[in-house]
Amino acid sequence: MKKNNPFKGWYSQSLKKILLIMRFATLLLILGILQAHAVDVYSQKTRLSLNFSNTELITVLDKIEEESEFYFVFNEKLLDTDRKVDIITNNQLINTILDDLFIGTEVKYTIIDRKIILAPEFKPEIPDVVHPQQLSISGTVTDAESGEALPGVNVVVKGSTIGILTDINGRFTLAVPDQQSVLVFSFIGYTTQEVPIAKQKVLNIRLAQSIESLAEVMVIGYGTQKKAEITSSVVKITEKDFNQVPAANPMQLVEGRVVGLVINRPGGADPNGEVTIQLRGVSSLKGNNQPLIIIDGIPGNMNTLNAIAPEDIEAMDVLRDGSAAAIYGTRGNNGVVIVTTKQARARERTELDYSGYVSYDMIAKKPNILTAEEYVQYAEDTSNPIIKDYGGRDDVYDALLNKNNFSQNHSLSASGGSTKSNYRASIGYHNNEGLAITSKREQITARLSVNQNIINDKVLLNFNIATSSNNGSAFASYSPFYQAIKRNPTYPIFNADGTYYEDYATYGEENPVASLRQRDRWYERKNLLGSVKATWKITNGLNASAFTALDKNDNYSTDYRSKNSYNAVTSGNGGTASKSFNRDFNKIFESTIDYSNTFNHQHNLNALVGYSYQDFINEGFSATNYGFLTDAFKTDNLGTGSWLKEGKADMQSSKSKNTLIAFFGRVNYNYLGKYMLSVSMRHEGSSKFGSNYKWGWFPALSAGWTISEESFMADIDAIDMIKLRVGYGITGALPNDSYMSLIKIGAVNRGYYFDGRWYSNAYGPSNNPNPDLRWEKNESLNFGIDFGFFKNRISGNIDVYQKRTVDLIGQYQAQVPSMIHSTIWTNVGTIMNRGIEVALNGLIVNKSNIKYDTKLTFSYETNKLESMSNDVFKGTFEDRYGFPSPGNIGYAQRLEEGQPIGSFYGYVYEGLTDDGKWILKDLDGIPGYSDNDKTYIGTGIPKIKASLMNNFSYKKWDFGFLLKGMFMYDILNTGRVYFGTTTNIDKSAYNVYKEALDVKLTEDPRFSDYFLEKGDFLKIENVTLGYTFQFPGSNYIRSLRL
Repeated sequence: MKKNNPFKGWYSQSLKKILLIMRFATLLLILGILQAHAVDVYSQKTRLSLNFSNTELITVLDKIEEESEFYFVFNEKLLDTDRKVDIITNNQLINTILDDLFIGTEVKYTIIDRKIILAPEFKPEIPDVVHPQQLSISGTVTDAESGEALPGVNVVVKGSTIGILTDINGRFTLAVPDQQSVLVFSFIGYTTQEVPIAKQKVLNIRLAQSIESLAEVMVIGYGTQKKAEITSSVVKITEKDFNQVPAANPMQLVEGRVVGLVINRPGGADPNGEVTIQLRGVSSLKGNNQPLIIIDGIPGNMNTLNAIAPEDIEAMDVLRDGSAAAIYGTRGNNGVVIVTTKQARARERTELDYSGYVSYDMIAKKPNILTAEEYVQYAEDTSNPIIKDYGGRDDVYDALLNKNNFSQNHSLSASGGSTKSNYRASIGYHNNEGLAITSKREQITARLSVNQNIINDKVLLNFNIATSSNNGSAFASYSPFYQAIKRNPTYPIFNADGTYYEDYATYGEENPVASLRQRDRWYERKNLLGSVKATWKITNGLNASAFTALDKNDNYSTDYRSKNSYNAVTSGNGGTASKSFNRDFNKIFESTIDYSNTFNHQHNLNALVGYSYQDFINEGFSATNYGFLTDAFKTDNLGTGSWLKEGKADMQSSKSKNTLIAFFGRVNYNYLGKYMLSVSMRHEGSSKFGSNYKWGWFPALSAGWTISEESFMADIDAIDMIKLRVGYGITGALPNDSYMSLIKIGAVNRGYYFDGRWYSNAYGPSNNPNPDLRWEKNESLNFGIDFGFFKNRISGNIDVYQKRTVDLIGQYQAQVPSMIHSTIWTNVGTIMNRGIEVALNGLIVNKSNIKYDTKLTFSYETNKLESMSNDVFKGTFEDRYGFPSPGNIGYAQRLEEGQPIGSFYGYVYEGLTDDGKWILKDLDGIPGYSDNDKTYIGTGIPKIKASLMNNFSYKKWDFGFLLKGMFMYDILNTGRVYFGTTTNIDKSAYNVYKEALDVKLTEDPRFSDYFLEKGDFLKIENVTLGYTFQFPGSNYIRSLRL
């Protein structure tokens, strides 16, 4: 039977758009191939004017770096940077300038794009007589990425003074003592390699650039900064450090890599389930607790991020504290995750990259519940007359599992072009079969990035466009797996005639297999991201930029429940069909001016000012009808349901808009790379705020001291770097609703006339306005230390923080009159978060053929609701997460002043009586149980989170795994609530807990710590094993990893 796709039209339109973009990308690919032979090299067109007399060489080199995009790499021990030089040039190429600077010296230079390597000229001297036990070893050292020769590389026999430098072509020849010798290759900015000689006579060494060097650039919001100069709590994870796992969601790439970042899957372990993230705990009670996500300068959310193929992501920078996030104002309360995608870059020739995998997901552990046979035996053992055997022996839980849930992912990209014009285009396809029989997801992505230099390279234009189509099936509002555990295991799945077996007489006993097969839920999400940025290089060190972007998310969904389904039959409503559409459309314009300069080779200054305008529009539509007598139409003809004719069908639409405007500035200063100071300020206004508080100020201040650069630390060889940091910042959080502070007009009285056929509507103010409604304000203080020991074989950082969120947005009782309605949204309450975070990196083994590195992360955090009242509005407590059944269990958690958020509140369990009644601790001394006997019995938020990432490599093999754990928290065992009580033994007729077998419960449960368990766990995940094939002589393929 052919699957009826309700979005066939929409999907075809989306596919046409993707094909159109791919045609454009293919055209650019062809143009890139045609121009590959005419690469416009930066060094061949950049001209400089210099005028120096009797000046130190290092001063001239610094000036060249200031006046251009060139940067120099050299060994200070081999280059006389104090040598006095005279040079006068007028609009000369860099080659001419370097020839004049080093004429008459042994220094030679190599230019690789914008990198200039300086090294003394080396002429190998091979002894006339080589002793029998000596060997003559020669070879070449090149850059692992570009393949360019590296001159000036130190080549030393390990444990001796025998050594040499590579020549201008990266070549070397060296006499070594014997075959047991090990050569050590080292060069500034590159990772050191140790290579055993064995029987080799020729060595071709490829050195990789050191990603962990302090010259690493980090994205800090509206700009970048060197890692060595960072004074806030910022973590950068590059592609090299991503988890090497099949990632259905981009956040899986950094799971366990960032201290304080928690990734949750509310839908369980289903690969197609949604993902939520949280950074440094809970900051809001009613608002959003997820960090702001910035993708290539465009603010977004998890839906926007999920539309990005993981293979297109180059790095993620996480701004953890207020001093870093304050530049984003009212959206920085929960931290910021800045995602940088792979961009266009100049290439000598067009490069194609392909990545693909096939994976299989399986459930780690099935619930330990009674089988049908065990259940029947239990009925006999307890002599319970209520328990019935319906004859079925099916494993219903197993029947819900998809046995063929293979998933596949394919990504193809092309990049090329010159320094004048370059591009990168990519397409991706992801097909994921979920764990449930009807769960699946298919995603198609396409991206294009183009850079174009114009006006004599004074202006750089950057174009980015990305689109994705994500569609699949979804679970119902509750999990059928819960129903499979809850129901009588002797219920059969099918009747003898092949129809689904249903027990319509017993409430809630829906056949879980039928609930999936007879309900067709489908969704499609289409995303479009586009941006244009122009950067104008006004003078050296002074730049101006303008950035405009749009982010459009369209969400379609359909839901059809068969006329034969359990719900349709028991409710008498017949088949149910609904369709909905929701669109988020965001427009952005930002402009900045930044200035950078170095004064007297001591004072480094960077200043930034900017303006931001953002416009957000959300609109939606939904329609639902009941009473379908046939399943033939499903959601393709909503009008055939009988409720529409009776005037009872439901139809809704909505539209909201809000605007955000901001002015911001930042100054970064450092003296000699030792003392650093950063100051920022954002002045932001939002239409969401009340009329009396439209604008707010968000300042930040941070400072750093690199102690290791002090003269008194110079003789301590074991210490490579120690830097102290302190930061303070104020951030905010916006209300969820665009019109929460205003009077909204809505239907305030809705019902049926007489015969139940017609609606009655009255319209008027539906809420109380609040002109004083403002942002939730977070004051953050952070102390940190960064360190590196033993040539950075051991490195890491420690951060201690405090976050205090005030003016929490909540709904409180209002005085009537003078107000119309009984509640109002206002700012009341305070949350305090404190914590410590530790990250420790270790390069344990670093040999030429074998390496082992590890990363340990650890965090400890606490939170407390300090207040939920003020002089006007009073709040005592708020109960949360009530149980609808069985019996009158009550609520699981309570919010109360002075207590941690996420606290469980209930009775203290002390046992069961012989006749199966609860024994609960009497706290008030009064016979019987009341609310006065309840207390705080646990917490649902882990205080300790830890992970240990391990990576091993041996020759071309690599192996890695993540060890992750959470500690000091409790979890609510809903199995005990629903399946270990008298109510469900009587109604659902089975029990999964031995305690209920020994003692027959005779009363309804009361919520107590009996239903809580320690949540502490430690597990291994993200286990990977790979082998890399290398093809050094091939012009078509560099490497292949399986």
